[in-house]
Formats: sequence, C-alpha cells, structure tokens
Amino acid sequence: MLELQNPNERVRARKGLFRRRDARRARTKRSEKKFLSLMLVPSYSSGKTRSIRIPYSAFYILFAVIAVTGAVILGLHFRSQYLMQIAQYTAENLEQVQEAYISLQEVSEQERRLRAEERVNLQSELMRERLRGQELQEYQEQSYMESLEALQNYVEGLEGQLTQFEIYRQEILDLLSSSAHIPPVRNMLNEMYLTQMSLQDDLMNLHYYAEARRMRNQLSDDENLALLSGYQGEVPSFADEILSHIALVELTIQTKAELYYQLEEGVRRVAPYIRNYPTRRPVTGTFSSGFGWRGNAMHRGVDISAPSGTSIRATGGGTVVFSGWSGAYGNKVIVDHGIGIRTLYAHNSSNLVSVGQQVSRGDVIARVGSTGQSTGPHVHYEVIVNGSHVNPTGFFLE
Repeated sequence: MLELQNPNERVRARKGLFRRRDARRARTKRSEKKFLSLMLVPSYSSGKTRSIRIPYSAFYILFAVIAVTGAVILGLHFRSQYLMQIAQYTAENLEQVQEAYISLQEVSEQERRLRAEERVNLQSELMRERLRGQELQEYQEQSYMESLEALQNYVEGLEGQLTQFEIYRQEILDLLSSSAHIPPVRNMLNEMYLTQMSLQDDLMNLHYYAEARRMRNQLSDDENLALLSGYQGEVPSFADEILSHIALVELTIQTKAELYYQLEEGVRRVAPYIRNYPTRRPVTGTFSSGFGWRGNAMHRGVDISAPSGTSIRATGGGTVVFSGWSGAYGNKVIVDHGIGIRTLYAHNSSNLVSVGQQVSRGDVIARVGSTGQSTGPHVHYEVIVNGSHVNPTGFFLE
C-alpha cells in the first residue's frame, strides 16, 4: 500500500528529479563539449553505423598536423612545379645554347677558312708588293742616277755660262776702258764702278764660300768627321751637296746677272757718248785760227788749213741735220750727235751727205774748200753744246 505523500513533498521530489535530470544532461553536455563524435557510415547497407569520440585537443592537434602537412605538401608541390618549369626553361636554353654553339662552330669554321684564304691572298699581295717595291727601287735608283747626271750637266752648263759671262763682261769693260778718255764716259764709268762694288763684294764672299766647300770636299773622312763632330744635325748627302752647289752657282749667276744688268744699263747710257761724242779732228792739218774774239767779232770755231779736196770726216756719230749753202759759211754741213751736241763743217768745196743721213765717227762727209767768205782752203769747225758754242779743242781727244 502506497504511502500517501504530501503534495509539497511530491513537488519537491519532482523538482529534485528534474534537477538530477538537468544535472545529468549538463554533465552529458559538458562531456560532449570535450569530445568530437565522428559517425562512420559503412558503404554497404547492412552495416552498422559507428561513432568515434575524439577529444577536441587531439582533434585540434590532428587538424594542425594535417594542415601543416597539407601546407608542406602543397608548398613542395608548388616548389616542384617551379623547379620543373626552371628545369624546362633551362633545358630549352641549353638547346638554344647548343644550337648557338653549333652555329658558332659553323661560323668559326667559315671565318677560319676565310682567314686562311685572306692569309694566302695577303701573302700573295705582299709578294707582289715586294716585287713592285724592288722594281720601284730599281727605277728610283736609275732615275736618281739620271737626275744626278742631269744635275752635274746642269752645273757644268751653269759654270760654262759663268765663264762666258765673265769673258763677255771683261770685253765690255775693255771696250768701255778704251773710251774712258771721253769725259762723260769717264764719269759714268766711275759711277758704274761705285754701284758695282757691293756686288763684287758679294761675289767675292761667294767665291770664298765655294772655295771652302771645295776644300772641305777634298778632306778625308776622318777630317770630315772631326769637322762635323760638333754638328748636331744630319750629315748632308751627296745629292744635298750637289743641290747646295747648284744653289751656290745659281746665286753666283744671279749676282753676276745683276752686275751684267748694271753694266748693260751703264753701256746703254754710255753707248751714245762712245758712238757719237765728237772726239777727233775733222781733218789733219794746221790750226790757222783759234776760238775766241778776233777784233770786234767772235770767232765761234777753229780753222784748220788743209789742201783743197782733202776729206772732211765726221768727228762723231750722228744725224745730218743740214747740208747746203749758207751765206758766209759757203757749203756747210751740220751733224746732230743726239747728246745735246752739234758740230758744224764750213767752207767745203762739196758736201757728200744729205739731210737725215746717219753717219759714224770717221765717215767722209765733205771736201776741203774755200767757199763763202774764206781766204784759203780750210775747214771752219764749230761745236755747239745745248745751243752754246764752245771751244772745239777741248773735244780733240784722239
């Protein structure tokens, strides 16, 4: 028989039951929180499902291990893929390098063959150049010898010209010296002498220099070396010696040419005086009347007595400007000598020249006579210088 309980007690008992049930549930939940349940479902239908409880700590450790292992595997996978790509790229590069190496070998072989051909061609060209050089050297030596011979001939020709020049110059000087008795010629010769003194000094210096060179060339080799021991430059060669000698000879010729030019200029100035200056007597005879006053009249010339018909000669070269009758002079001839001097020949028996005729010193221009106002056969001779009468006796130099 059931013992009746107090309702309150039943309520308390029920609450206690509930509390115990909640406690069990709480403990179950707490235990469930510490474990992870895994349900294993078999692949076949008749199998029983199973559950495995794994603690969360072990699960976390296992998960971490799996994650790390997966990451490592994934990293190794990516690393292997990268390495495989590098290996593939390297293999491709190696193939390209091998192809380039083979191509380089082919190019090198071609270059080697080309260099070999070029070497052969170069050797052939060098041989040809050597032969051409030998031929050119032989040609130059031959030309050099021919040039030396031509230079020697030229030097001999120059020296011959110098000799001929000196002979011709001496002839001119002798000719001028023979006319030195003519006052204008004598004065001009003195001027020429003064103008040529400096050039003569230059010629003398050139002569001394040439003589020194000749003496040096005659010295022995040891003496030449002794002379050149203090010389710092290059010893002149034979060709240089010839060229220097030619330059010396040419300089000498130039100096003598200047002498000749001055001499020629002097001759050009002197020639009219030598050719035309009235230096001789018109006739050979006796002076019958001189120059000057005779009483109240001026006798403007000299009278030279000579037999009738004696040749009257021109006292200098010139041009006949008058030939004919002239009052008291009778037959008269006037010669213009072109240097400001005129001569007059009067009382001629006959005149043998005409106006405009060129005469030279000593040419017969008339005959002695006694025409006009004359007391006997003679020549009345006058000298007019620049329009003024002068004493003719000062011109009788021969």
